[in-house]
Amino acid sequence: MRTRLGFAGAIAIAACGSPTVGGFSGGQVEQAFPVSPDLDLLFVIDDAGTQDVQSALLANFASFVTALDASPTGRPNLHIGVVSSTVKIGSQDVASYGTVCVDAAGDNGLLHNTASGVPAGCTAPNGRFVSDISQPDGSRETNYTGTLQDTFSCIADLGSGGCGFVSSLEGMKRALDGSNPENAGFLRDDAILGIVFLAPDDDGSIGDPSFLDPAQGIGSFVDVPLAAYTCDQPISSTTPGTYTDCAPTVGGKVQDIAYYTSFLTSLKDPSLLRVAVIGGGTQDGGPPSSTITTGPLTVGGSNVVLQPSCSATINGNLADADPAIRLYNFMSGFGAHDRWQTVCTGDYSPALTAIASSLTSALSACLDDRVDPTDADPNNPGAQLQCDAELTNIDTTGPLPACAMQDAATPASDTPTPCYYFVADSAACPTAPSNLRVVVDGALDGTASLSLTCATPES
Repeated sequence: MRTRLGFAGAIAIAACGSPTVGGFSGGQVEQAFPVSPDLDLLFVIDDAGTQDVQSALLANFASFVTALDASPTGRPNLHIGVVSSTVKIGSQDVASYGTVCVDAAGDNGLLHNTASGVPAGCTAPNGRFVSDISQPDGSRETNYTGTLQDTFSCIADLGSGGCGFVSSLEGMKRALDGSNPENAGFLRDDAILGIVFLAPDDDGSIGDPSFLDPAQGIGSFVDVPLAAYTCDQPISSTTPGTYTDCAPTVGGKVQDIAYYTSFLTSLKDPSLLRVAVIGGGTQDGGPPSSTITTGPLTVGGSNVVLQPSCSATINGNLADADPAIRLYNFMSGFGAHDRWQTVCTGDYSPALTAIASSLTSALSACLDDRVDPTDADPNNPGAQLQCDAELTNIDTTGPLPACAMQDAATPASDTPTPCYYFVADSAACPTAPSNLRVVVDGALDGTASLSLTCATPES
């Protein structure tokens, strides 16, 4: 049985010189591709928001799995972790802030692996995270029983009793920064790292512990959003109002967004990072506006808090969400490697499908847009480009030949393997020359890598 392998995490290096490539003179561009479609997924779930939002995620997670499986290379080699937005806030004042915020037992960046009983009778994975890895014979090595969607639901139903100081970004960081040794093994060096935030509340990760001083008259979780944004005028903590031109505060009591961006990009090359947010935006499903409104926490109450920006009926109940200004700003720092979806909808299937498709597109070995798509061998079916390939498999490195082709997408049955070929895939590679991605035909070790050197068009 043939094994056909796509490649993940293409890294283009600048064209240089004018050497000969495949017998053709001109410029060249190099790309390196790890062989395994490895995807590490971290779901950061707001466990202080409404339970209905979590229920909608779990009920529609099968759509996410279906979209992963529809990838050109099939289901990726998966690690899936779940972490909550609850962290230790840096105060020992249980009377003021509660045990869940002070101790954060079972949270604080620790990956969740406790069976919730949803669905009934489900079992958690054997380990801190879900592992689902393809084997050379086409089977999957997993650390769970049952289906992937049921296993995820089993560990991702966190409830709504988490700390009101919603710390989605800090929870993400503590899950990945090594402060929880129990999470070891989740991150793989060459894997794409995808972060998905489920966020009916915006992030309020505290950066300055002096914020937690009741003597200052602030320090309740209701004050966090008011300290998180800088707008056209100072936000009043006592008088309701509308504020424009709001953006995340820099250098305030709430941790700077740049702190978390720097952390993530120090952990992974930006080309291996994908960030998605299912959060509060405008009522029509768009990203959060820069205009916010504040009002009383309760009818007739004196506490002034951030008001919701959107709402939806979920599971028959009205659920609302605050504008996710900080999380949207964080996500936008990753340019094209982001995905925004609204949390204010009763059906998360389209959102999860879109996010999964965005993640798997990163695993497709699309050609650099500088590669010359001219067919160099019209007598061989398919795209025969001016490229040289080198394969590193286990401890051996050597040239990799192009496949003799039966048709445009199928290697000839008698062609020696391993070999490589190109296939057009407009869905996975919309900006690549002729929508081409590279495929290797043949069984390889999971750590194999391909180096591809292709000609650029002559000027």
